Amino acid sequence: MRLILALLMMASISVYAADQADSFLKKDQPFKPARKTVLAHGWKPFKNMDPSTLIGVDKMLYRAGYKEVYSCAMDIGVCILQYKDKKGQCLSVFVKGEELKDMVVSDWNNQCQ
Repeated sequence: MRLILALLMMASISVYAADQADSFLKKDQPFKPARKTVLAHGWKPFKNMDPSTLIGVDKMLYRAGYKEVYSCAMDIGVCILQYKDKKGQCLSVFVKGEELKDMVVSDWNNQCQ
């Protein structure tokens, strides 16, 4: 019974993280202002990628100072950037575009790899 309660509590906390982002992230919002908003809401870049494995757009993002880049799809121009809050909750932000100046938020969720 305790295990079930703990699992339910963890699930509700994770859903809360994504729901919370619903209040300040908008689809098709330019990435740079969206990132500033994410950081202003207490999320910190989650650096979990070995930079030597990056190529293409993800390498460009990493070199531009976006250390939270997790990966970018080579064929569809979508990247995942990951953040964590002080409670360890995760926020993955999906952006589309191949040039930093053109990138926009396409989606987000509460799952990190």
